[in-house]
Amino acid sequence: MLSITSNNLQNSLLFHKFSMAEFYEIGRNAKLKTVKLGKHLFYEGERGDCFYFIKSGQVSLYRYSPEGDEKVFQILTEGDTLAEAVMFMQPAVYPVNAKAQTDCELVVFPQQAIVDYCYKNPRFTMQIIAAMSDKLHQAINRVDQLTLKNAGQRLVSYLLEIRHAQQSEWLTLPVSYSVLAGQLNITPETLSRLFKRFRQAGVISGKRETVVLLDIEQMCKLTNFPYIAGNKAKQPSSEALFGCCNLSLKWF
Repeated sequence: MLSITSNNLQNSLLFHKFSMAEFYEIGRNAKLKTVKLGKHLFYEGERGDCFYFIKSGQVSLYRYSPEGDEKVFQILTEGDTLAEAVMFMQPAVYPVNAKAQTDCELVVFPQQAIVDYCYKNPRFTMQIIAAMSDKLHQAINRVDQLTLKNAGQRLVSYLLEIRHAQQSEWLTLPVSYSVLAGQLNITPETLSRLFKRFRQAGVISGKRETVVLLDIEQMCKLTNFPYIAGNKAKQPSSEALFGCCNLSLKWF
């Protein structure tokens, strides 16, 4: 039996209401797994026989474009779960590829054990429904953001989401430029030009993964992004693009 009563698991959306007895029950079938940087948890089309809780590290969910490029849908980090909805699909098949962006430590829950537990515990079933509903909300936010008119607006929206999540004007980007460009549906060259433009305009500073927001109002004006006085800008949801899901993933 695996002891999974760590604080990060208890603070997750899926398990935050669990009692110690429930942790003991569900932990009987869970296992710890280490996945090295660049290795896959699973591939698109494989049978979905388990879902994961990320104890540490980052995991990217992606598909290949017709040109053979990786199209990143989501970056998941410590405290996130992935593929829980797949456990209830018929047939249970992973709809995307999942690859470790860093060395990861994961808690693995087998499909049958989680389905059986739902039959015995309706409250846990409701928690899973709530978690999937939350991801659907995130998906709607993503669709809304990707319909913004231009690349600059999408970048501003992303930076404001990071600001909201990190509660600071000093931002640490959670993903690389290449991954971020894919999430914003722009080229890495365009992303670099936008950051350079913002720095030259004096609305941000910092280098690479560190971004300091100096003048949010002017940054919004540069891209014609909606600005609301007193609220700094159109307040985005806390579910940022790096932690959201896509409608086409069937609530993955």
